[in-house]
Amino acid sequence: MKLERYQAKTKRVNRRRVYEINGHQYPGVTTILSATKPADARKALYEWRQRIGKEAAQAISNKASSAGTRLHKQVAAFLRGETVEIPADVGGYWESLLPILNAVDEPLLVEGAVWHDAGYVGFPDAVMVYEGQVCVCDWKTAMKPKKLEWIGDYCLQVAAYAQAIEQVYAETGIEVAGALIAIALDQAPAQTFWLARGQIEEHWQCFQARLEEYYILRDRVG
Repeated sequence: MKLERYQAKTKRVNRRRVYEINGHQYPGVTTILSATKPADARKALYEWRQRIGKEAAQAISNKASSAGTRLHKQVAAFLRGETVEIPADVGGYWESLLPILNAVDEPLLVEGAVWHDAGYVGFPDAVMVYEGQVCVCDWKTAMKPKKLEWIGDYCLQVAAYAQAIEQVYAETGIEVAGALIAIALDQAPAQTFWLARGQIEEHWQCFQARLEEYYILRDRVG
């Protein structure tokens, strides 16, 4: 079963980036999570930048972002059955993810837009059958291994995607059984974090609270 791939048009409304799709304009999931990041997470990021220096922190962020963007492009090509060309400086990340990619039973959707009438748009990296289960997947890159308690927003992100997928493709009867967060590391096997259906539901409740907070903040600023 292949899912129809939708695209969203990017627009600027009141200096904010929104996505226009299906006759509506919505903020993106990552925009929502960034705007409502908890104070302790903001503090931790600030302290890290102060500790290593702003220029060094920016260089690390830029390097990680560049590697992540290029890796995503090649992962998408692999899942679509297209030619893959791996730049030398992301070769380690690619080898880290390859065992997971080879375990994908069937890609159903690669990098398509999904939306939810709760008021958001998301761009899941993949919807696929993995180890016999339909799941939403998000590929990440990291300099060092993560702990589950550090990736709370990643969990909210995939939970929001899962709900939107089921709404957009309701006529297909699709049910998302789980969510896979795969974090590629340069010199180690990728980390995988699996969220079962019950965990997705729990994170969905938390995402809805962040979504409500986002709209309150937006309306307050005007």
